[in-house]
Amino acid sequence: MSAALGTPVSSVGVIETLDASAAEVARLLVKTADGSDLTVIAKRASGTGARAARREICFFERLAPQWDHPAPALLGFSDPGGDGPLLLLTEDLQAAGYRVVGAEVSTDQLHGAIDTIASFHGHFWEHLGDATDLEPSVTSSAQAWPPDVITRQAATVRSEAARFFAEATELTEAERAVLDELVTRWERQFRARVADGRALTLIHGDFHFLGNILFTTGDPRPKVIDWSELKPGLGPHDVAYCLSVLPAADREALLKRYWEALGVRHYSWDLCTWDFRFSVISNLFQSIFQHSVKWYRTSLAAIDRFDARSALTEPPPPIAAAPGPAGFGR
Repeated sequence: MSAALGTPVSSVGVIETLDASAAEVARLLVKTADGSDLTVIAKRASGTGARAARREICFFERLAPQWDHPAPALLGFSDPGGDGPLLLLTEDLQAAGYRVVGAEVSTDQLHGAIDTIASFHGHFWEHLGDATDLEPSVTSSAQAWPPDVITRQAATVRSEAARFFAEATELTEAERAVLDELVTRWERQFRARVADGRALTLIHGDFHFLGNILFTTGDPRPKVIDWSELKPGLGPHDVAYCLSVLPAADREALLKRYWEALGVRHYSWDLCTWDFRFSVISNLFQSIFQHSVKWYRTSLAAIDRFDARSALTEPPPPIAAAPGPAGFGR
């Protein structure tokens, strides 16, 4: 802790532990040798978790300073290299008045989140340089670059699905069969979509209202935590993922807001809606990694609602300046 903060520490107390899949995360009360107190969010990670935490450190050190970012402040880190253990310390947003609102997000907050992610994507649109040297993340969110990672992702989905389906005995054969129907076409179509590296950006990869998007009273602009899944990808992936928990949201209007806020002239509305439909497929894969029957069925319903299968059979629209008023879905 002293090494991470860069100052001697006299004691550390655990206020609470927090849920995390690949690391130990806790809110800590730290007393420094000069008698001052502060609360921090500490992430201690080893192995694959340490590699994910290094992506987050890359974000804080090399990427966040480039634009008006919504992330908490980096307080310090200690990284011995290799498989760790690595210690990452960030600002305690709860102490600053921020809270998770979940599916009860207001319209203003929803617009603030969309505008924030559009600002992030717009800044790094087709400028992936500082992140392409990171170890690829093949986890619960699809990565678009380099293209060979897509094949690894598809294989990981199939492997995890076998374990999930063995547990989820309540799923029907028809529900299970959808995965095999989609994943092969998804892999082929995704590789085609990203082959030239255009119309890609950096995505958060885990942008959701149930834990990683926080708000404070009176400010619709959120703070966003957990940047460990940072990766090159399709911008609408973050939009599709965050809206998946909001069944009543007007997704077409919100996607149009996102597209307009991007300010990318050669990214047409047709391609944006295609990317959104395609990203809805990825939400099904997320539910498999979570081993969640509820989200698997929710994702199946979204695939039908937005005609996501069409993105697996139709080639993506060409990258061009002129927008097109394509239909959004049923």
